[in-house]
Amino acid sequence: MSKVLYACSRKSGFSYSTKEKLNEICNQLVPDNIDAPKPHVVRVEDDLAYAVCMDSGALQESRMSLFLGFLYEKHKVRWDEPGKNYPDGNYALFRVDEAELEVVSDCVGTRTVWYYHDEEIFIASTSQRAIIMFLGTFEFDERVVPWMLSTGSLGPQFSWDKRIKRLPVDSSLSLDKKSWRTSVTQTPINFSVVSRKREGHKKLLTDAISQTMESLESVDFERWVLPLSGGYDSRGILLSIKNTIGAPDNLKAITWGLEKSQNEKDNDAYVAKELARSVGVQHKYYHTDISPEPLEVVFDRFLFCSEGRVDHIAGYMDGMDIWKQLHDEGVNGVIRGDEGFGEYPASSELAVRHLAGCGLCSDYKNLSKVINEFGFSPQEMPVELRQKEGEAFYAWRDRLHQEYRIPTVLAALSDIKYSYLEQINPLLSRSVLDAVRSFPDNLRTDKHLLKNIVESMEPRVPFAVKVANANPKDILRGKACVDLMRSEISSNYSSDLFGPGFADKIISGIKVGEDELRKRSMKGLVSSFVPISIKNRLRDTVARPSVDGNVLAFRVFMVIKMHKMLTSDSSKAANLQYRATDEARAATG
Repeated sequence: MSKVLYACSRKSGFSYSTKEKLNEICNQLVPDNIDAPKPHVVRVEDDLAYAVCMDSGALQESRMSLFLGFLYEKHKVRWDEPGKNYPDGNYALFRVDEAELEVVSDCVGTRTVWYYHDEEIFIASTSQRAIIMFLGTFEFDERVVPWMLSTGSLGPQFSWDKRIKRLPVDSSLSLDKKSWRTSVTQTPINFSVVSRKREGHKKLLTDAISQTMESLESVDFERWVLPLSGGYDSRGILLSIKNTIGAPDNLKAITWGLEKSQNEKDNDAYVAKELARSVGVQHKYYHTDISPEPLEVVFDRFLFCSEGRVDHIAGYMDGMDIWKQLHDEGVNGVIRGDEGFGEYPASSELAVRHLAGCGLCSDYKNLSKVINEFGFSPQEMPVELRQKEGEAFYAWRDRLHQEYRIPTVLAALSDIKYSYLEQINPLLSRSVLDAVRSFPDNLRTDKHLLKNIVESMEPRVPFAVKVANANPKDILRGKACVDLMRSEISSNYSSDLFGPGFADKIISGIKVGEDELRKRSMKGLVSSFVPISIKNRLRDTVARPSVDGNVLAFRVFMVIKMHKMLTSDSSKAANLQYRATDEARAATG
């Protein structure tokens, strides 16, 4: 699991009871379907304390500094001295000396770090819930509501608690322990084209990927697996591993999706199996068909593991059974294919924001008036995410993917896996992304150069054209799901949270059953023949899209349930402190 909380006290050191409290917080973060969790790591020393929940082998410690993640450096590097070295890897880094505590995020924030700072204590954690449990209070940030409605995420800046901030990508937060002041320094993401021939760009990217894959030689493939689809990214990882360090005999590829997907020849599930067989690595398929558990249990576990950061429920309708199985089988982590090679073509600001999953309520026909109508907080794009003066349009498109989508959406999806095991993303190494940022638009658009490289690699198994998982809209139109969402949204708790009238508006947009699905299928069939440029133009000038009514209802459902969960987390703190104090007294006689 490896979620971490790190705390520094300003005036008084931490006591033995703090150690017990941290251990209990770790216990509270363990999913309910894990029977034998991996051990926690808890350290307390004077004014410093940290806890790592279910260490899965990605933890390095040096005195009271810790590194959580994976490095892609050629040689061993010193990572434990504040301000000295910012290595290439996927990680969260906490390091300290007599004068300074420093928290570091990697180059695209693959592992989100949240922090809290007041006059007495500084806390940084990869879990918002852990911070709230440690503090014992929860202050709901209403600014997340419009972002959750329009994007199904917390948006580019906010957390569930108004006091908790998110560390930006490729940044360092420094706490001066004497003055008790914090400062954040961020390295800007810049796309700056370097003049090379096409083959020069291709060689640079190939070498960067190969260099990163060579670092995986240190991975114990008995305890790490490669999720494999029928597309480009995970295939690129598999074939690059094969070409650099050789495909290890114990390398295992896994794929998940609906059971029926295995038999469709152009489906991710079918193609991944054929690809693994052709390379000569083991392959296992996991079903994501709906769990036999009550639907409320499935949804609650999804929110528990994701901390409500993202609404992508479709791949987790098995009740996290895949991840439980992997944990129980002794798997430490997965090697994922998240990437930043370049986005689809786009012809407008609106199209770019939608590609990145960064739509505003004002962009959608059924949300355009919701902020004023119900008195929600204003919503706007942060200045740093808007197109900069002199910034090329497609450079902004791809910067928004790396600066917004990866740390906001993809990192949130990673959080779900961290509830069970570790994860690394070799295609998001600094060396790979530095190469991509130097390419011209035509080599980045729709991952053109990466696709060209992967298509030239053996074996040449056909690529998939269908995904293996269910469509989330199909899931959310089932009667059991609709009944559950309606019940929560129409509750008194919901009315107190959102005010009068809002529930009626959301419930009125909910649809049930297959008739609606058939209509949507026909619409999708027609849409598939319309060029992207025309779709973008229509969206910008004529037909603003609407958020599907059931998807919108699920997002509202998430807000309600997370408000309940975090309120409960804050009340647990008093019990945790009482129990820790009681145990500390018993330990000292």
